[in-house]
Amino acid sequence: MPWFQLIANGDATDPNDYNAVGGPSCSGINHICAIQTSADPSNKPAITQSLKDEMIKALNCGSSSTNVQLRTNP
Repeated sequence: MPWFQLIANGDATDPNDYNAVGGPSCSGINHICAIQTSADPSNKPAITQSLKDEMIKALNCGSSSTNVQLRTNP
């Protein structure tokens, strides 16, 4: 599955705020940086309910997961 990186100041739940990338280049604990999921026909991330749940869990735990990479704002 491809990775999608969230644009600066983007809405983590809006597929239009992501760009496809080869792999995430971020680390940290406070904010969504990138997600790994299937691409829709417009090459935007397919944000399913299970992915949203994984995003919430990663944020609550302060730890990246299999399909969610977190970053720390500078």
